[in-house]
Amino acid sequence: MTGYQEGVNKMSNAGVSFLVPNTTITATLPGFSPYFTAIQTTLPLLQIAIAQQEADKSGDTNNKKLLRTTLITQSMDIVRRGVAYGTNVNNSAFLALIGYSESELNKASDTKLVGICQVIHDTANGQVTNLTTYGITVAILTAQQTSITNFNLAIPKDRVDVTDSGAATKLIATYIKTLLTNWEKIDTLVEIVKTTQVGFYDEYHKVRKVIDTGAGSLSLKVQATETVSGNGIANVSISIAPASGQMKAMSVQSKKAEVQKTASGGGTHYKSLVDGDYIVTATKPGFKDAIMTISVVNGEYTVLEIPMEKA
Repeated sequence: MTGYQEGVNKMSNAGVSFLVPNTTITATLPGFSPYFTAIQTTLPLLQIAIAQQEADKSGDTNNKKLLRTTLITQSMDIVRRGVAYGTNVNNSAFLALIGYSESELNKASDTKLVGICQVIHDTANGQVTNLTTYGITVAILTAQQTSITNFNLAIPKDRVDVTDSGAATKLIATYIKTLLTNWEKIDTLVEIVKTTQVGFYDEYHKVRKVIDTGAGSLSLKVQATETVSGNGIANVSISIAPASGQMKAMSVQSKKAEVQKTASGGGTHYKSLVDGDYIVTATKPGFKDAIMTISVVNGEYTVLEIPMEKA
């Protein structure tokens, strides 16, 4: 996991903690709920992928049996409650989909177990409103889905679903992208209350910053990534200039290196930027130009990811 990804993870957890008690304000933001729910759903999956990445690095595969046992236990609890519901309401179609036995789950191969448990999850999720009184809640189904993902990651590398040893790393990149996409949508909505909820607005933007600590005198890292794969793009020309009316905001050192090329990992750094708003432009043949604005506050080291789309 990169320092930038750690920053996104920390920011997202802090952002959720800030927004949850402010429902009276967020309830007034049109379309806020789906974006916030996506963030809340993605965060626990990200934690699992991070843990699995660390397990992969250390060669730790001993947890697979525990993960399998946990998944079967959770799934069978849903099955028993679901069967009770389906029997009581005489829903034969529901029972046909969810009515697995514990023996079937225990005997199933790893990949087949993942498929069976996903069917159990999806079937119960489709009736979650009716199943609440039987003890099957959204939280229980989310926990089971998390276990499915966790176990799927732990299956040996020769399983059909896995094409390389970097599955967890790829998942982390996907989850980070999902988090950022939804935070950016919420950013737009929060602008609605900039003048009516000043305290909320200011605190939100403090929490929302993605900061990579331990960067010394560096002020800004720009990371150019390919929109589909999330991989860094080398040799991207990055130009940075103060936003309108702030021509004095950039240090002399930074002015001398106004245009820089990204390294092999897609990143480049700027030092000693003073507070202010900056316009960052990324260009490279074969890609569409990308332009973004970033604020540098209190000398904090900030990371700006610029997704670039192939032309």
